[in-house]
Amino acid sequence: MLKILAYTNGQPIAEKALHFAAELSRRLNAELAVITVRSGTHAAEEPPPVGIAFSLADRKSLPHGLQILTTALDFLAGRAILPMPKAITMQDIPRGYRFVCDAADGRRVAFYESFGHLVETLNHEVDEHGYDLLVVAPPRRNRLGRWMSGNAIRKLALDLHTSLLVVRGGGPDSPYLVCADGSLSARSQFSLLRRLLPAIGPPVNLIWIQKSVDDEKTRHTAQTCLSQAGQWLGQSHRESGIIVKAGDRPAEEIIETAGTNAVVMMGASLRHDVYRRMRGSQAMQVLDRSPASVLLVKLPPEEDVEFMKTPQQG
Repeated sequence: MLKILAYTNGQPIAEKALHFAAELSRRLNAELAVITVRSGTHAAEEPPPVGIAFSLADRKSLPHGLQILTTALDFLAGRAILPMPKAITMQDIPRGYRFVCDAADGRRVAFYESFGHLVETLNHEVDEHGYDLLVVAPPRRNRLGRWMSGNAIRKLALDLHTSLLVVRGGGPDSPYLVCADGSLSARSQFSLLRRLLPAIGPPVNLIWIQKSVDDEKTRHTAQTCLSQAGQWLGQSHRESGIIVKAGDRPAEEIIETAGTNAVVMMGASLRHDVYRRMRGSQAMQVLDRSPASVLLVKLPPEEDVEFMKTPQQG
């Protein structure tokens, strides 16, 4: 079962992440959890009532982080992901607090208030619970906001221990644009796409940007990947298209092709960490500048043959 973690900071824009994560959870019968991360330690706040049924009518008396989570609970209940409970029971956990609600289909949705550094805290939860995907929605970006939010998103893209979906223009019903150049990082993303495919309604388009410096081997590898992926999508009864463009600024070509209402899917770079941090990979450039949503897949290279399987196979 796919395990999805949605991040919220209580801002209205965070509802886009909750909505996308909830729809994936509903369509895939995936596990869903919601987290908010607070700086400092939970010792700095007045402790909430732990271990007893707490009426949501009194939610304004809760610490701010838990009020953020009850707002997320309202949002999910309003979309029939779970019934709105009259009371919740807080549990004390090492890095904060949590409460758990029963979803409408019998599953359970956990809500976490965790304290600490953003990336370190998220990685702790990812490692402990095995989440396959973190869904976030950064603030709308003016010039200053782009630098500030981009810095946090960049840190997540570089250091998060799982795949990352950054929700911007594209939503659950938007077309997917899958970057398939035949590299190990690009091929490994098909393992996650295989699991997501039942939740994707529109056509899945494959794209390769052919650079003038590409040699014959590079071109053959990319063309083979496109052909195999296209055949796999056809066998999966999924409408697809193959887009090949020429250009020496592939990130710009991908951004232009995607537009605003799409989900761009890319494999995280497998280059040396110093290179990624100092110069940035193609995926990082798209993530930084695209107005579309971007799904950055972080899977090991040995996953690169998974796309040869149909979605029904294990």
